Amino acid sequence: MRLKGIVGIFLAAITMLTACGKSGTQLRTKNINESDKSIKSVEAVIPSPISEGTDVNKFANGDAHSEWREDYTEKVHKSQNVQAGMEQYYELIQKELLSDVTDHNAVCSPLNIYIALSMLAEVTDGNTRKQILDVLNVKDMDVLNKRIEAIWDANYVDTPALKSILANSIWLRNDIGYNEDTLKRLSEEYHASSYSGEMGSESMNQKLQKWTDEHTGELLTEYTKELKLKQESVLALISTVYYKASWDKDFPKEQTNKGIFHGVSGDQSVPMMHNDIITNLYQTEHFQAVGLSLVDSGTMYFFMPKEGYKAQDIAANSEMIKICMEPVSVESNSALVHLTVPKFNDSAKTDLLECLKDIGITDVLSDKQADFTPLTKEIENIYLSRAEHAAMVKIDEEGVTGAAYTALITECGGIIQNQVDFIIDRPFVYAVAAPDGSILFTGVIQNIE
Repeated sequence: MRLKGIVGIFLAAITMLTACGKSGTQLRTKNINESDKSIKSVEAVIPSPISEGTDVNKFANGDAHSEWREDYTEKVHKSQNVQAGMEQYYELIQKELLSDVTDHNAVCSPLNIYIALSMLAEVTDGNTRKQILDVLNVKDMDVLNKRIEAIWDANYVDTPALKSILANSIWLRNDIGYNEDTLKRLSEEYHASSYSGEMGSESMNQKLQKWTDEHTGELLTEYTKELKLKQESVLALISTVYYKASWDKDFPKEQTNKGIFHGVSGDQSVPMMHNDIITNLYQTEHFQAVGLSLVDSGTMYFFMPKEGYKAQDIAANSEMIKICMEPVSVESNSALVHLTVPKFNDSAKTDLLECLKDIGITDVLSDKQADFTPLTKEIENIYLSRAEHAAMVKIDEEGVTGAAYTALITECGGIIQNQVDFIIDRPFVYAVAAPDGSILFTGVIQNIE
């Protein structure tokens, strides 16, 4: 089997706070580099790559792959078992970010935002934390920690055939005292490396941007060039995911040709890819859907609204989310699908402050109500003053490329039964789901850009 790239990278979360490895993770302290002794680091040791340097096809057909796959399957099952209630979160966040679009595209990374809010919960307390946990749909931090650990284990993969690399980091101000227990939890539960230096300095900002670029395949440099700490910054939490897999069955390039996409802004002539795939066909009152398998990984789903419904109407549909999380529990028919799908590059940037208010996270936005005491007791009146989310997804014959980040900035003060044509030539919804049911990306395509 030919294993080409889908590259799906997403900068899962960036949390910046400014003021007026589980699995036996080991740590080591060192300077960032020889030329800058002012920045100190304590780096988490992450799992070593599996069969590093081995040819993809040799790995796929060897014993190492079988052994890895058995262990990986166990981790996926464990993650699935602790995700009860995640569907409510996905429905909530996707409704906020995708359901209001009318004449433009939208894209987000639900898992990205989940990780960002989880890290925010670690540095807050009281009703501030409770509001975050309510949105994450967990009763306490113990439940959240078990869920994060399982999600990490199920989504951290580094083999010749699949890259799903998670990395986190903590950026500290060198003249502020921090709660060591909180920092230790972030290190152990989120496998986060820590960096300490002069906030707002050129060297600190350059290192922050460089670290983020390195852990996202340098595919988000358009956004990371603006990623800077201020002199008043207290803490930055950076979380990244680099994802690279391949279609189980590539789209033949020679079959790609021009076709008409009937967008809300008018008809467009765009490159259309074609493939014949035996897959499950889902039929609901609101939409029709198919999924494309990814080698050793999850599935990319395409959801076409039925007559009388719009793409944004199904972007947070409970049945759509259930297909992503538990496809075997949803009734479907096996079919030979003659799939036609446009090549697209979808990107968007969203202000999350109003979203957080709408979903009930309000205390953290108030300098009088926000509780950041687990982080530090040296500074009062820290509150979330800026929250933004950006994501992009691109697909072509070889696969999917995706990237995303969340910035939270605080300041002080079976049998083939039929054959169907599945032609995606009008507004639709898509989603990329990991094997454990984590929804990596969802988006609404109204026009091809």
